[in-house]
This record gives sequence, structure tokens and C-alpha cells, in this order.
Amino acid sequence: MTACGTLLAISTFAACQESVSGLDLRDHLIDGITYRVTSFAIAESFPVQLRITVEIENESTTSQSVTFSDGCVVLIRAYDGGTKPVWDMGQAVGCTLALVEVDLVPGESEEFNTGLVSAATILGDGLPAGEYRITAYLRPGQIVELEAGMADLAVP
Repeated sequence: MTACGTLLAISTFAACQESVSGLDLRDHLIDGITYRVTSFAIAESFPVQLRITVEIENESTTSQSVTFSDGCVVLIRAYDGGTKPVWDMGQAVGCTLALVEVDLVPGESEEFNTGLVSAATILGDGLPAGEYRITAYLRPGQIVELEAGMADLAVP
């Protein structure tokens, strides 16, 4: 790696804050599978970028399979304080139509993430800058929504 590449990697890492402490991160156990947010990263660029990682773990005593309807396993929603999302990633991105099947033996887990999502994408032209409650959701036949945390979103 070149000196410039090393500096870029260090700068990018330093610009991200990752935290799950102090958040309401209730696990959701459905049919022996636990869904949980394992990280909520906020890249402190301008505009900020968000990434959520969700772990699914087989906590049963038998092998389990989970099938997701498309390639967007983890999606993001933003709330402005109300109970209805003001932005839903599922309405804003195109997902591959291939099924994603996850087979887990007892005690096994697998992680999936959203990729980086910019505050500019979330706010678009219609939402004001401000603090938003961010959730991750998955669709293994039903919607499983998990609290990720709060994020201060603004665009230049």
C-alpha cells in the first residue's frame, strides 16, 4: 500500500464512529433465529454516511434456514419522531431479484450490512436537516425491524 493509500485508509477509519452502547437494541427471536444490530457506523463526512450491520444467529437446537426475497437483506428506515418512517430505503433502491438463502447450524451466525447510505440520499429534496431515529429492517417472510440509533443528518 502506498503512503497516500495508507493515509486515506487511516483517515477513513478515523472519520467513522461506531457505537451500539446506550441504544435500544432489543434482539428479535423468531422461529429460533435471533436478529440483532451489531454495529451502527456513522462516517462523519459531510454529508454523513450511515452503515448498519445486523447479525442473524441460530439459537435453536436444530439447523435453520432463512430466505430473503431479494439481494437487499438489510434496509434502513428514518423516523423524524413519529411512528411512520419519513424515508424507507426499500422505496429508494433497486435490489437484485435473486433469493438469498442462509442455512445456519445451531449456534452459527452470519452478518449482513446496508452498505454506506448518504444523508443526502435520505433527506433528498423533501426532508429537513435534523436528528432522525434510524432503524434497520429485514424481510425473512415478515418484516423484522431493529433500532439502530439516532443520527444528525444534514446536507451541504
